[in-house]
Amino acid sequence: MKILLIQNNPTKNKFENFEKFKNILKNINFEIDFVVLPELWTTGYNLEPYDIQSEHENSEIILGISKLSKEKETYILAGSLFYKENGNYYNRSFLFNRKGEIVGYYSKIKLFKPLNEHMIFKPGEKIGIFETEFGKIGVMICYDLRFPEIARKITFEGAKIIFVPSEWPLIRIEHFKTLIKARAIENQLFVIGINRYGNEFGGNSLVVSPRGEIIMDMGIGEKFAIIDIDLNEVDIYRKEFPVIND
Repeated sequence: MKILLIQNNPTKNKFENFEKFKNILKNINFEIDFVVLPELWTTGYNLEPYDIQSEHENSEIILGISKLSKEKETYILAGSLFYKENGNYYNRSFLFNRKGEIVGYYSKIKLFKPLNEHMIFKPGEKIGIFETEFGKIGVMICYDLRFPEIARKITFEGAKIIFVPSEWPLIRIEHFKTLIKARAIENQLFVIGINRYGNEFGGNSLVVSPRGEIIMDMGIGEKFAIIDIDLNEVDIYRKEFPVIND
């Protein structure tokens, strides 16, 4: 499973951020299976005015991501987007398949009160788990990472990998790295934290194996990286060290 991680530093112009993403993807001339972006990668927390900054079902950026996933024949986990539906706003992650279709979405459950997310977004009600050609994958968004029960539910639904799009601040980046490792160790699966960079945000996007080993750390800076992982390692390690069902 070949995964492209994009650690971006969004400007205040969401279309400019989308164009930067599109250019990265179009310049990759070999097959990739998954593309992953950070939380709120088109806007950051520059959410006002809400009606202009938010996406909707047929918005230009939603349609653009769909077109890209179809052109590149890759899954795109579109980090999370500021999304409006039925008069409510959500911090929502969408998964697009290789045909450009939306497989499903996950709305952030645990909203971060110090940034007044609870005053803007409506919380999600269901965990993020999706069927893919690689099996089930899970999604949590940033602050969700601090709540181990969410990752546990995703694990018991059959996921072998959890993606965590984030906007985690540099001042608490060691919490981010420790929690990514902890969720991988607890659940004996891959956990990928893709964090934005810039201003007070800390980058350091991370890939951790089912054994709890850091197999990629992107450090600081606006950049992208590619990693190839074998999800069979999950079953191998669970047989070798069978604690998951205890």
